[in-house]
Amino acid sequence: MTEEPTLLAVDAGTSTVKTVAFRTDGEEIASSSRETEILRPASGQIEQDPTEVWKQVVETIKAVSSELPADAVPVGIAITGQGDGLWAVTDEGEPVGNAILWSDSRAAPILDEWAESGRLDEIVAQCGSSPYPGMSLPLLVWLAREQPDRFARIDTALSCKDWLNYKLTGERTLDPTEATVPYLDKEMGTYDRDVFDLVGIPNVAEALPRLTVPTEIIGNVTEAAAKETTLPVGLPVVSGLFDVPASAIGSGVIRPGDVAVTLGTSLTHQAIVEGPQASDRGIQMNLGMGDRWTYAIGSNAGTPSLEWLAETIVGIEDVAGLENYATDAPVGSDGVLYHPYLSSSGERGPFVDPTARAQFVGLTPEHDTGHLVRAVYEGLSLAVRDCVEHLPASTGEVALSGGGTSSELWCQLIADCLDRPVVIPSGSELGAKGAAIVLGVALGEYPSLEAAVEGIVDTETRYEPRPDAPDAYDELYDLFVDIREEMGPLWTRRVTAYQEGTNQPTSD
Repeated sequence: MTEEPTLLAVDAGTSTVKTVAFRTDGEEIASSSRETEILRPASGQIEQDPTEVWKQVVETIKAVSSELPADAVPVGIAITGQGDGLWAVTDEGEPVGNAILWSDSRAAPILDEWAESGRLDEIVAQCGSSPYPGMSLPLLVWLAREQPDRFARIDTALSCKDWLNYKLTGERTLDPTEATVPYLDKEMGTYDRDVFDLVGIPNVAEALPRLTVPTEIIGNVTEAAAKETTLPVGLPVVSGLFDVPASAIGSGVIRPGDVAVTLGTSLTHQAIVEGPQASDRGIQMNLGMGDRWTYAIGSNAGTPSLEWLAETIVGIEDVAGLENYATDAPVGSDGVLYHPYLSSSGERGPFVDPTARAQFVGLTPEHDTGHLVRAVYEGLSLAVRDCVEHLPASTGEVALSGGGTSSELWCQLIADCLDRPVVIPSGSELGAKGAAIVLGVALGEYPSLEAAVEGIVDTETRYEPRPDAPDAYDELYDLFVDIREEMGPLWTRRVTAYQEGTNQPTSD
């Protein structure tokens, strides 16, 4: 029997962890997933127990290992996962309490202080992007102020994937995609630890672990980890990168000008660029592979609008059934426009406004359910364009991934709104596939990243813009942007007109 080298990849997302086994041609041969618990100890605080996340990863690795065909021989493992947040550990390697996640907002007032004092501008000048509250530096400052005993126990500040890498190997590392904001000098690609002096916590400047490129083999599976996971002792473990750029690589997006969009609970738009860009509207990350950077814009708009529409407006359980209601409505939904800012956190890209809210504009008694359904799909597609318009990218095709790609209507509307071809890569686990590609390059299974993508990534579906639709959506896009810009002051007034957390008008 001929042995087939097998690439193991873990994708530790915010709510789900998955382990996938790939052959070197990209075929998925085994997979397993487990849900993870999100903790909300107080308003605006979002956490996870690192030990429990590790346990769920262990379970998925064991399940995949047990399902591998007899000829499949693991040659290494790579981990990707949710980015940012703070997964701090003590000198002994134990978690310093729960991990604080990327979506946590407790440090928002600290960012306001930095903006007022000019320190935020200094950070942007150093690393190329502005940090947000769920990044590790503002969270470290918050802990120093609010929980000094917990802060004093911190030895190393890790990310999710690097916590899991540590559990596998005993090595503490960080890759450039996790470290760029706010720790790297954008020109040199190395740590600028003066940022800790800038924000008043110089005593934790050495909390950053060793900086490694994604393709570096940082260590091997230890005996203790092998006992827990059933992985072979000594199996190589690669540094890897976090899930946003991993999904781009898994979609085949690796060349300057390539664009990837993930349609999920939120929307992520990113373009591969050569080096840091002058604009600071998005988040820029050094990929640590040549001069490649990714320029990303995240939006809170996403599939929750479809779920809300199905349950509240249409009265069906299956989101997939929504498209049946939109077939008779014309382009532009006969004058109904939808802004998909349904998140209680407002919007973060391409504009930042925590008071932004979803809305239908232009309703009349002549409009029916079909018009509303199509308007929501169109609004989501225009929101994608709103972000892609602000990416420093070419006018080439766009790779789509995420759960939203199951909607043919949404994918077609994105092609129409962008006036660009849209492709859906094959496979269901593109973040894990991106991690596997990086692993394959690290192990020498492929001579280059380009060769790995060519050998692993295929296109499953392609959508071309339909005749005349782009012209119509050009006009609707201008209206979409003009209305949301005019709404800014009114969204703010709405907050002051209603009591916090209620729908009751304020009393006189």
